[in-house]
Amino acid sequence: MQVSSSPACKPLHPQVGLKLNTARGICRAATKEAAKPADACIELLRRGAKTPGEIPAHTLLKSIVELEKAKLPADPSWQSTLAAPGTRWRLIYTAGSKDVQTASKGDRGKAGQFFPLNAVQKFEDGIFENGVFLGPVASLTFKGPFTMSGKRLTFDVDTMCIGLGPFRLPIPLKESQPIEQRDPKEQKGLPFFLYAYLDEDIVGEWQ
Repeated sequence: MQVSSSPACKPLHPQVGLKLNTARGICRAATKEAAKPADACIELLRRGAKTPGEIPAHTLLKSIVELEKAKLPADPSWQSTLAAPGTRWRLIYTAGSKDVQTASKGDRGKAGQFFPLNAVQKFEDGIFENGVFLGPVASLTFKGPFTMSGKRLTFDVDTMCIGLGPFRLPIPLKESQPIEQRDPKEQKGLPFFLYAYLDEDIVGEWQ
């Protein structure tokens, strides 16, 4: 995922992403709560996240698009699942807006890509952190407050952290302020994720 700002409203053909819970890294049967037409899509996404490359990229993209069309309701447990203590979400697959537009029309063009770097997110104590890690050697992360309502998670970035070995240097980018305390117009202009599906293993999202 990118930490740059998204449009204030949902774009017609946004980027999509698939993430795996690194603490679990397992593949299990699709949840009973999911609507039946979406079960096959969820199972394909599980397999694709568990073993990148096993499921072709165009199949993953089609599955995420179909999940969005299914309009599964947001589960009340989504936020607690996303922000469970110790949980880390690794970006497995991503597709750009043109790829999403092509897949939405039922055409088969470019299908996004499996993300080659170790990009990980976490959501803890009201703070979102997103970064790229080069093993134990170096890292670059961005963090700030987040808030979630239904399927939409709104966030902001106020600090950049550069990591070298065990050391981390935080660099403030602007004053930190809880999102709920900001003017509604400012809140609407912040970057956000829209979740098509989320459980203890995987996240399918739009940005």
